[in-house]
This record gives sequence, C-alpha cells and structure tokens, in this order.
Amino acid sequence: MRFRVEKLIRDGLPQMMRDQGLTVFCHPLEDADFLAALKAKLVEEAQEAARAAPADLLEELADVSEVMGALIAAAGLSAEAVEAARLAKRRQRGGFDGRIYNRAVEGDAGSPGVAYYLARPDQYPLIAEDSAPCDMPALKP
Repeated sequence: MRFRVEKLIRDGLPQMMRDQGLTVFCHPLEDADFLAALKAKLVEEAQEAARAAPADLLEELADVSEVMGALIAAAGLSAEAVEAARLAKRRQRGGFDGRIYNRAVEGDAGSPGVAYYLARPDQYPLIAEDSAPCDMPALKP
C-alpha cells in the first residue's frame, strides 16, 4: 500500500519510517521549493498549535519554532533581525497584552481605512450593524 504525503518532513523521519518497515519516496528540495515548503509547513504547524489541547500546546509550539528557525535561515534572515522587527512592530502597534478582540470596524465610504477592508472581502466581509463600538482605552506598547 502506498500513501501520498507531499510535505516537508524533519530530517530524521525517513530513517524512523524505514525502521517501521516503510519504503520512503523522498528527495531534497531546491531553494525556491524549500522556501515554499517551509511556508506551507509553518501554516500546517500553526494550525496544529491552534487545535492543540493544553497538554499538547508546548510540543506544537516547539514545532512552530523549529519551522520558524528553518524559514528564517532559508530566507537569508537572522533571528536577531526578526526579533528587531518584532520589537519595532510592538513599539509601533503594541503587543497582545491587552487581549483585545476586534469584532468589527465601521467607516465612511471613501475613507482610507474602509478602502483597506474593501480590498480584502474574503478576509473582511461586510456585515450588518449589530453591536456597540469598542470602548477600551489605548494601551501603551
């Protein structure tokens, strides 16, 4: 019996699968394909982390971190550069300390803010006006 896998796997898995009596059909990826596969793997691991039970979250976040490290290296970046960008974004936009959940936004047609949301209808569909605006004060980053 042969099963389609079609995804990037950790370096030690082919041997582990062989040890379980499996024949593994694999090959190394060229740079562009590797970068694309890492991006897909990041989404896969992030989805697993999002679905994880509390007891499994640590392991799933470790997988996300492993993929992040590989993606950073494959993209020719450094962990320090990513951290600097994270801190700059935190200074500019804040973090998640306030636990703020945005239900919706509203604005006048033609405003720059509305144009942003209109340009992304799959991500931000129009909805009926059914709730009160957010009254939380702005938090310092």
